[in-house]
Amino acid sequence: MKNFRIFVLLAPLITSFVYAKSDAAKIGPIPTIQNASPALNKSLHALRMRIASDAQDCLGNAKGMEAVGEYNASIKEILDTSKIAVLEVSESMICDGIHSSSYQYGLAFHKITGKRFDLSQIYNIATRQDGHLFLRPELGSSARASYRQANKNSGACLDGTGWETELMNIPITFAPQPDGSVILYYAAPDASAACFPSLRLPPDAISEFRDGKQASQYELP
Repeated sequence: MKNFRIFVLLAPLITSFVYAKSDAAKIGPIPTIQNASPALNKSLHALRMRIASDAQDCLGNAKGMEAVGEYNASIKEILDTSKIAVLEVSESMICDGIHSSSYQYGLAFHKITGKRFDLSQIYNIATRQDGHLFLRPELGSSARASYRQANKNSGACLDGTGWETELMNIPITFAPQPDGSVILYYAAPDASAACFPSLRLPPDAISEFRDGKQASQYELP
């Protein structure tokens, strides 16, 4: 099964933005974006069509094992300015009838051109390597504090120090929040994904890496 964990919106093969259901899959609609251009609607639709094969691969894999697959996805609007739409995608699936996996990621679109918008040009919180983003070392302390808080009731996730290395070496996506904080989404492998829910970096932690001029230009916090 294809496993695109960073830039993927798993969705059904449909031709409109309606709520889709089947016995094995439940896919929520893309939220209503104010003043969405035809180009943006076209891009969102094209994205859904491209990734639909991933959902079908999952269910097809389960069927090939004589098992029942499950596939769930929801898409949430985080920010909707006059220029940029920021979304959060949450997904969970069972592709072999037994083992489940889930993850989240953030992405943004330019509302006029419909093209993907690179949030790192405003929030320079990550370094880019081989097409992936990795958290800047300077933000390690804030990320570790957020990780400890997120896993305060899960001792297994705090055992040892391996998780500290993973915080800096697992690819991320992220989404700015209305309050000026940034949510990190880790593309963690299934073995450790349960320990990597979305993590929050507070506004004061990212302030020196935020381009205020561009943020104002795009009406982002």
